[in-house]
Amino acid sequence: MKRIFAALLTGGIFLASCAAPTPLPVSAPPTSSPTSTCSPTPPPATFTPAPSATFTPAPNYQDALLTALPHADDSCLPDKTADDLGIYIYDLTHERELISINPDVPFQFASAFKAPVLSYFLSQCKTYWDTESAEWQAHFLNLEDARNIPFYTSAEYRALLAAELSDVRNWDNIESFFESHRAEQNGVSGAIDKRYFILSKVYAMIARSNNAASAEVLKFVHENCAPVQPPALTCYQPNDISAFNAWFNAFSGISYTEGESQRGLFNWDSVMEKNAAGQSVETRLATFGQQDSCVTSLARLNCSATYGANVWTARDFFRFYNALASSADTRLKNTALALLSLDVESPSRGNLKNLARRMGAASMSKNGHAFFIQGSINTDAGIFVYKDTVYIIVVLGYDAQPSLSLLYGDYSPKGEPLTEQSLLRDLLMSAP
Repeated sequence: MKRIFAALLTGGIFLASCAAPTPLPVSAPPTSSPTSTCSPTPPPATFTPAPSATFTPAPNYQDALLTALPHADDSCLPDKTADDLGIYIYDLTHERELISINPDVPFQFASAFKAPVLSYFLSQCKTYWDTESAEWQAHFLNLEDARNIPFYTSAEYRALLAAELSDVRNWDNIESFFESHRAEQNGVSGAIDKRYFILSKVYAMIARSNNAASAEVLKFVHENCAPVQPPALTCYQPNDISAFNAWFNAFSGISYTEGESQRGLFNWDSVMEKNAAGQSVETRLATFGQQDSCVTSLARLNCSATYGANVWTARDFFRFYNALASSADTRLKNTALALLSLDVESPSRGNLKNLARRMGAASMSKNGHAFFIQGSINTDAGIFVYKDTVYIIVVLGYDAQPSLSLLYGDYSPKGEPLTEQSLLRDLLMSAP
């Protein structure tokens, strides 16, 4: 496992994801259990699900963290935390579970779901990014796809394009490359090759947590890339969101028993965002009106009668990142990790990225932040490398700022530490 991340530690990759603090669109799905639930289908050959991890619990870490966090005897949560909190920490290097606090409780995930969307795109759409794949080569040489302009299928153009796409930092504003390499015979106003413009949306989804771009990527994959085998169940309705959930379950190795309420992305309709004038405006997303009827699981907020949709558990995120780390598809894995390493200075930098900078570590993660009802959703999940040890860290919270401050410490909008305490830092530094 150390070798998997050696290039990331020694090669300077690269930047960081950041999640914009925008409201999470939620439409309440039906609360009753469906007569049948979607089961994951065998994954396509383009990726390999991770094997089940061998857990070796370390109760000393677990007990120490639970003792340090706010406690409430009347909490509805299994581990009686005073705040809505789900935590899962796994040491991949030594194959041991360190922390498992409310690991199977559904929590709203906000923008943290964009890391799985990234891997969904990379696994299904090699035609548009993987210059070493047969799919990309066939697409590149297709004259019709290249607007019937021979220059766009030439060896010269291929060399330029392959070099550009090999660095994920170039995916930001990728259109500028193509603007500078129009078909030579047509001059500055000639035809432009637009086949790879989707990469700028992928970059914006991860580096800037752009909500509209996330919806466009979901739609693009479903409409243009390798189809996902749909579950043969009556609740399944093929659309951009259902296809993503089916892929996520298969990739992560998540299965459901008959009648069990499924977790996942229920809908991704619209968001309220501020325009250039500072006014809040509603943005309708490309996936507006779509929903996954198989996803009926909800997050219970503050142990009340209020619930929210779009949920996974801390263990769900662990299984996804474990599958990514264990993937035999090194092109997909390394590209996903490079994008998830992006560290762009922003007020919405994630807690894991802040913690990594503070510790001299590396965080390949995606955070989420959104306001819902009277509370704030704050999530972070990813692969965290400290010294010679690789961890998967997942922290999901709703209206849980007291606990989050204890776990990470507090930071300025530029990601500078404001407080000395950090339970996660102490835990990782003490782990042998």
